[in-house]
Amino acid sequence: MSRLLNSDLVSTATDRNSGYIGAKRTSPWEWNRQLLFVLHRIWRGPDETEPWERRALFGLLSVIAALYLWGLDANGWANPYYSAAAQAGAQDWKAFFFGSFEWGNLITVDKTPLSIWVMALSVRLFGLSSWSILVPQALMGVATSYLLYRLMRRGFGPRTSLFCAAVYATTPVVMLMSRFNNPEPLMGLLTVSAVSITLKAMESAKLRTFALAGLLLGLSFMAKQVQALLVLPALGISILAFGQGQFRHRLQQGMVASGALLATSLGWLITVDLIPAADRPYIGGSVNNSALELTMDYNGLARFLHIPLNSQGNKVSGTASDAVEFVGGLPRLLNGNFAQEIAWLLVTGIFASIVLVVLHRTLNLSRGQRNIVAVSILWFSTALLVLCCMGTMIHTYYTYSLGAPLAMTVALGLASLWKLRYRTVLRVLGAILIASSVYVAMRVMEYSNEWPLWLRIGLSALGLVGAMLWVLQPTRRHLDLLTSAVLACSLLAAPIATNIYTMSTPQWGTNPMSGPTGNDAGSLTKLMAALKKGEIRWAQQTALGVTVPEVTEMVRTRTSNQKWGAATFTAQNAALYQLQSGMPVIPLGGWLGSDPAPTPEQFRTLVAEKQIGYFILSQDLLERGGLSTQTQEITEWVRRNFTEEVVDGVSIYDLRKEQ
Repeated sequence: MSRLLNSDLVSTATDRNSGYIGAKRTSPWEWNRQLLFVLHRIWRGPDETEPWERRALFGLLSVIAALYLWGLDANGWANPYYSAAAQAGAQDWKAFFFGSFEWGNLITVDKTPLSIWVMALSVRLFGLSSWSILVPQALMGVATSYLLYRLMRRGFGPRTSLFCAAVYATTPVVMLMSRFNNPEPLMGLLTVSAVSITLKAMESAKLRTFALAGLLLGLSFMAKQVQALLVLPALGISILAFGQGQFRHRLQQGMVASGALLATSLGWLITVDLIPAADRPYIGGSVNNSALELTMDYNGLARFLHIPLNSQGNKVSGTASDAVEFVGGLPRLLNGNFAQEIAWLLVTGIFASIVLVVLHRTLNLSRGQRNIVAVSILWFSTALLVLCCMGTMIHTYYTYSLGAPLAMTVALGLASLWKLRYRTVLRVLGAILIASSVYVAMRVMEYSNEWPLWLRIGLSALGLVGAMLWVLQPTRRHLDLLTSAVLACSLLAAPIATNIYTMSTPQWGTNPMSGPTGNDAGSLTKLMAALKKGEIRWAQQTALGVTVPEVTEMVRTRTSNQKWGAATFTAQNAALYQLQSGMPVIPLGGWLGSDPAPTPEQFRTLVAEKQIGYFILSQDLLERGGLSTQTQEITEWVRRNFTEEVVDGVSIYDLRKEQ
């Protein structure tokens, strides 16, 4: 069939007067034949693709898509904070550009808005729903898996490439965030794209390709700021150390990529800061109403500070006796909070990196293969070091940054040991690595009592069989295939089981988490479960958001003449009221109510102009403290000048009435 299609394409392309390609008019039959040819090429893939490979790839991507999309609406608004911003961006282009929380454009979210733009466009096209917000994230996760396959396929065989994509897609934190609306999926897609283009540029040495790589990494920065730059040391070192041409040429290539990166990264930030503050919303999360300051401080250096906290999440002064012990370094990623997200193959990745470094001469890698190995090891090491050194302002889903480089190093390390398995020592080393990977998985399962005994026994048996098969001297192709299948199952079984738990549990709020509930009384999974039950009221409002249906209905039906339906704190409460009522709601003080916006003067002016419908008081948050001086002053002014009305236990104030 391919010969027929190829011969047809040549004949139609060269016949300028036949009515086919190149002629003024093309028959419907010829358009169908051309479409059939294109679809066949997509299915078959590049010429070097093995016959079975394309079917395996499409099968893998289909399974990934099904897992990422299955029951997606169970997650509701996911993180309401970002969903509200997407709703605002779909309503108003000014809110779209700035990433405003509400389309009254009083304050923005505390991130750069690229991921908000994607969701806002989806909402504009398909309407506001859980699906329109979350489906783009799932598709980004599938696309990133495919890009990793293509990246690895440039230098390695189909089995290594497919296994890398499978490891990435089944990593629990990757699946978790691909079903959520945080910026991570877009950051991951753009970062992997930048890596792929950089590797291509290192082979061609074309400056425009380096510029494209810098552009993509800059866009990744626009999605999640500093977190997106964890790959930068790997790319920079690889270009300078392994690029083509003399050192000055490689330096020029790096400078071109860096210039494109800076131009893309700083373009929006500088533009926003140059716009007068009176003509734009306040930059949420910043102290000085500056996008550059937000980047350097709140989303940058502040993430490495160690802020003493007690078991209730409150700040403590000095070395108070009730301060929770700070956990950093590698033990952080192996503890009960982080382990279910990333630890299943983390130790495997560390040892795989060591194996690749030690055996790099023995492997006799080509230039392209060496570049991929170098980038993967450097990227993995940088991300691991940064996550180990971060302070208390860290979420468990930040381990998403390890997903792609971990998948690459694990796939490359195991493939290298497999290639050299004719050596007895390396064959034993491979078996030990498989056994240790399964052992780590068993230890991670100890953090929860919900793992069934049969799964633990089955996983142990798989690991034992896999290690034994690895040790056996390969003699037949069928034995190799059996060994590969058993090894893949033993390494991926625990992450897949974790993902099944994740899919069966609705994920929403500030810190979604993978897997079953932990057995430690202080684990984050137990804390989040308690918050969903309303056991810690202030924390529930901060992390998840709480609304009262009667109040939501009042905002929806009685404030059509106001610019804002209501004002409240914190942002998650405001987000839910906004999403459910369809009216913009002011998040006083931004994310945690601690931003100096709006000012009391601004708020009083808006109330005098009858632009705000209701003030919704969150008494638990007010009593806890931590609100900005401006937010507290606004609250006290409202309580002094307006009449309190209690609706289902919530105090509200009608700001439309005369004072």
